[in-house]
Amino acid sequence: MAIDRLIEEWSSILEKIQNNGGKIIELAKSEPSSELEIKDKEFNLGVNIPSEFKKVLIDSKQLYFRWSLPDEAILPQEFTEIFSGEIGWSLDWLEYWGVDSTEDYAINLKGKLTFFQVGNGDYLAFDLSMNNDHNPPVVYWDHETDNVIPIAPSFMEYLNKMTELSCIGAEIWQYEEFIGPNGIETKSDKAERWKKWFQSFRSLRFEEASQSLESIFQYILYHGEVKAREVNALRQFNHLDILEKVQKRLPNCNAKESKALCLIIGEVVKSDAQAWVRTLWSEQSSLDTADRSYLTARCLPFEEGYQLVIEYLEGISESKVNPYEALKHLSAFQSNRVITWLEKNGRLPATNGWAELFAFSSPTWEDINKWSKMETRHQLTLIHALEDMIRERKKPYDLIQLKVYGVPSREKLLDLLRRILESETLNTKKSIIIKVIDNVEKII
Repeated sequence: MAIDRLIEEWSSILEKIQNNGGKIIELAKSEPSSELEIKDKEFNLGVNIPSEFKKVLIDSKQLYFRWSLPDEAILPQEFTEIFSGEIGWSLDWLEYWGVDSTEDYAINLKGKLTFFQVGNGDYLAFDLSMNNDHNPPVVYWDHETDNVIPIAPSFMEYLNKMTELSCIGAEIWQYEEFIGPNGIETKSDKAERWKKWFQSFRSLRFEEASQSLESIFQYILYHGEVKAREVNALRQFNHLDILEKVQKRLPNCNAKESKALCLIIGEVVKSDAQAWVRTLWSEQSSLDTADRSYLTARCLPFEEGYQLVIEYLEGISESKVNPYEALKHLSAFQSNRVITWLEKNGRLPATNGWAELFAFSSPTWEDINKWSKMETRHQLTLIHALEDMIRERKKPYDLIQLKVYGVPSREKLLDLLRRILESETLNTKKSIIIKVIDNVEKII
């Protein structure tokens, strides 16, 4: 049966997405529907189930799967909304919206047999008003506008076309760029560009990509990450070749691609890119200023880079430095010097970026001792920073270590935390400190 061939293709798509760091809800296929179940459903609905769909139900009463790309994945600008997909049906999900209904809601759903409710409240449906019990067209109903959009002339054509596009959707904005007057078009120029990109994304494995500089760049620009394995793979190539390739690509990149390319320089090329990074400060550049600060922290001598970024950060502030700007521009230094700067510039509320910056700035045993005895703003920053450090979270840079440096012993740290706990009166702060105590191994 044709559905068996499609299931093989769907399983292959899901496997490759998972192998490339994506998330999937595995394809789940139930037992077949019996003829009696189908007849009972038709009786309750008051209409016949389309014959083509009946064949699918006889093969499996219910089927569902879903995929989503990794959060860091970088899609071409025209396809940034296509980051997930799903297909599903069930005999139990069928609902007929009668043509005789007097309700004002969902006027254009009248005469439709819905078979899938999209996560945003829209529906995929068979348009039974077309008087074609055998193969009625599939349409999409938008709950906000009450608009009905043609999707495919029949259910199997819907499945085939969605499969050709790697099962994108099911929200209309995921595949509306591929819809023409008669539904989904899989041969348009845009559809061909999508298919080519997605095929390349899901087929390029890290092991193969790491064999050439061009391929590893392409892999990174698909996935948006430069972690330990990417760094190790890039180390086999000449730093100046890497820098040249980044410089050539940057002018034509979007923001996510630029950030990934900067990560390559900052984690691999480092000081060999000093001359170029200095030009980013002396010449006009389209590079995001936070990316420039990251490169400055990673590539220039510390004192030179730190002064450049501090002067820029304080220069863009009308009065007080914005905490989120401080976090963006200073976290890459991972330096205790930033904590000294925070003593003067940090403010309440501590959770507006100050605590996170403290956590990223290599705090020492002396720092936490000192800050635990300072003003309320410093104490709160310390408490929330320790909370940030024990939390399972995504770090901005793969090699950063969120811990307290120079701790004499586990017991001394616990003694300090218990003293802080005893001095607190608010239960919210006490609960944070208790949580840090229970997870103290994570920060030493």
